[in-house]
Amino acid sequence: MKCLRYTLLIPILFSGLLHAQHRKAQLEKLMAEAGIPGLSLAYIRDGKIAESYALGVRSTDTNQPVDDETVFAAASLSKCVFAYGVMHLVDAGKLDLDKPLYQYYPYPDLAHDERYKQITARQVLSHTSGLPNWRNGDKLEFQYDPGQRFRYSGEGFVLLMRTVEKITGQNIEDWMQQTVFKPLGMTHTSYIWQSAYEEDFAVPHTSTGRTSSKYRPEEGNSAHSLQTTATDYGRFVAALLNGQGLKKTTRTQMFTPQAHSQLKEGSDTLQWCLGVGYQLTGAGKAVWQWGDNGTFKAFLIGYPDKQEGLVYLTNSSTGLNIAADLLALFFTGPQPSIDYIDYGTTRDPGLALLKRALEMPFAEAVRPYLDKSGKMQDTVQLTAGKMNDVGYQLLYRRELDAASHAFEMNLKAYPKSRPAMIGLAESSLRMGKRETAVKYLEAAMALKPDDEFGQRVLDRLKGNPDPAPEGSVKVDFTLRSYESARFVTVAGSFNGWNDLDLPMQWVNGEWRASLNLAPGEYRYKFVVDGVWIPDPGNPEIDLKDNFNSILSVESTK
Repeated sequence: MKCLRYTLLIPILFSGLLHAQHRKAQLEKLMAEAGIPGLSLAYIRDGKIAESYALGVRSTDTNQPVDDETVFAAASLSKCVFAYGVMHLVDAGKLDLDKPLYQYYPYPDLAHDERYKQITARQVLSHTSGLPNWRNGDKLEFQYDPGQRFRYSGEGFVLLMRTVEKITGQNIEDWMQQTVFKPLGMTHTSYIWQSAYEEDFAVPHTSTGRTSSKYRPEEGNSAHSLQTTATDYGRFVAALLNGQGLKKTTRTQMFTPQAHSQLKEGSDTLQWCLGVGYQLTGAGKAVWQWGDNGTFKAFLIGYPDKQEGLVYLTNSSTGLNIAADLLALFFTGPQPSIDYIDYGTTRDPGLALLKRALEMPFAEAVRPYLDKSGKMQDTVQLTAGKMNDVGYQLLYRRELDAASHAFEMNLKAYPKSRPAMIGLAESSLRMGKRETAVKYLEAAMALKPDDEFGQRVLDRLKGNPDPAPEGSVKVDFTLRSYESARFVTVAGSFNGWNDLDLPMQWVNGEWRASLNLAPGEYRYKFVVDGVWIPDPGNPEIDLKDNFNSILSVESTK
């Protein structure tokens, strides 16, 4: 009888092995098409990890292989595991989802706006707090009233993190290790960088396959700083789907769409639950979350009713371009969440054009994407948005001439495209063509006169004086030499570190700019043709904060 049982099992096991080998080959094909150096994936079936894949290399410079213990940055997948921890506090009666958070912790960053006293943990977890993803500058402002509508917000998760730290008396790292990571056996997971990770971590790569510097978080952030492996995170996904460690009612609540959380107005297909997204299709209800820290991309999906899901982590800017095709290897049916985040696919002509433009002159690179006339871009292949994305990708890589050509071609195809005008203004500015930049910025402002940032930059380029609020002090910035530089600006804590906000002008052998600031202490740097440097004329430098120059503005009263 035993022999018969084993004989029956052999075909099943062999079939599963063949299936896994097929998936591995398809995953490697997708990685090659998208230029993804390394990928790690855990597939959950029947509430446990059924398959895991560690593919490619940690770095294209060293070609060391990815393995099951390779640590990746999980980006916004940090939020889901934190939300799971928060629900433990709810079960313990230490946190009420509907009690205003200020009653637990008065948040100084929002003390200037009484609306913050309405924010609850439920609103933060469902991204209906009204806060932006990230603040613009030092001051945190509401975008909507709390509870009004969906607005994805990392800032909200930081607020909830500070509240949890106040309630528990522990920092986020220690509390999550105690509450979630250690109980689930997540031994290679942390919100802060660990020295042990130096032996086996994934190096981030740009969309063209070049390595970039690895961020090593020294302070935990529940919104984005999680370092983990796919196997570790897969253990969490299995626990999440099982409701492990949570009351049954809490698990149900965590997977229930929340009020006013529709991602698209009037549609219930995509909503947000408590810490995870929600999609409803013919294949059933699923929870999901994407992760994007620029050069790390990740995705999580889980079907609670089926106890099935997966998580995958990549070390590439193009990691989400394969999401649709990757999920199709494991699940049937549409994935509206993938359509919503809209990262394109490996067949995206924009990505193909970008790679060509980095290898050859833009005029040659764009030829396969021209219309029948051979003079205009094919707007079926390259929409206004896709071509503008190509322009900005080139701009970020300092391919200024190619970027300018991309924006010019886009504006020719779409004469009313404000983003193309803005792109042309920025590329012209970075090339040192101030008059051309003014021309396109004026055209863009005519289409949207209420753009405060655009108007401020335009006024400064024209030499118009900045407004001087009462109590402010005029500060002059001067940078000597660098006479061959094309574009020099001042960026600091006073303007959100935006290197377009305060352009300098070459006058009498030096770069000059001025700004009216309220009394206080600020950090800043000069940006010379894209290179950030401390002020050589200011001996006050913060050695602990990226060598930023220190500016102390004192009241004149």
